[in-house]
Amino acid sequence: MYQVTPIVRNLLIINIVVYVIQHILRIDLAGIFGYHNFSLYEMGLFNPVQIFTYMFLHGGTGHIFSNMFGLYMFGPMLEHFLGSKRFLTLYLVSGIGACVLHGVVNLYEISQLPIDSPEYTMMMSIPMVGASGAIFGMLGAFARLFPNTEMIIFPLPIPIKAKYLVSLYALFEIFSGIYSIMPGVAHFAHIGGLIFGILLINYWNKKKDRFY
Repeated sequence: MYQVTPIVRNLLIINIVVYVIQHILRIDLAGIFGYHNFSLYEMGLFNPVQIFTYMFLHGGTGHIFSNMFGLYMFGPMLEHFLGSKRFLTLYLVSGIGACVLHGVVNLYEISQLPIDSPEYTMMMSIPMVGASGAIFGMLGAFARLFPNTEMIIFPLPIPIKAKYLVSLYALFEIFSGIYSIMPGVAHFAHIGGLIFGILLINYWNKKKDRFY
C-alpha cells in the first residue's frame, strides 16, 4: 500500500474537522450544507452549493469511519497512479454525480408519496450527507484501472478480483435501492458515484495519454 498522499491526507483532515464541528461542537451544518432535493429551492432549503458541500458531512461515527477507511485504502494508490489533480477531480466529480442521480431518483420517489404521509415528510426534511458517492467513484475507477487485482473482504477469506467485487457491490446497491433495503441509505447516490467514476476514467483513457 502507498503512503498517504497529499490530496488523500487533506481530504481526511477536512472530513474529520467538519465531523468534529458537527458532532463534538454540535453545530448543525447538515441543515445548511447537506443536500436537500432541488425541488425545494423555492422553499429556501436547497442551495446549489449543497451538491458540493454535502460530501464533507457525515451522520455519525460509523458513517465517517467507513468512508474515511475507504479513502485511506484506495485513495493513495489512485492518487499515485492518476496524479493529485486528476485524483481530486475524480473524487469531486464522483461525489457531484452521485448527488445528481440521487436527486433525480429522490424526486421521483417523492412524487409517488401522499403529501400527508410520514415518508413524504421524512424525504423532504432530512438532507443527504456523506462521502459515500465519492468513495464509490473511487471504487469504480479502481476496478476500471486494476480489474484483476485480487482483494479479500472480511469476513470472507476468498480473494476476488476487483472487477467482480465492484460489480457485486453495484448489483447489491441497485437491488437495495429498488426494494428499499436499509432505508435511510442513499443507494442510488452510490450507483451515481460509481458510474461517474468509471465514465471519467474511460474519458481520460480515450485521450492521448492512455492509462493502459
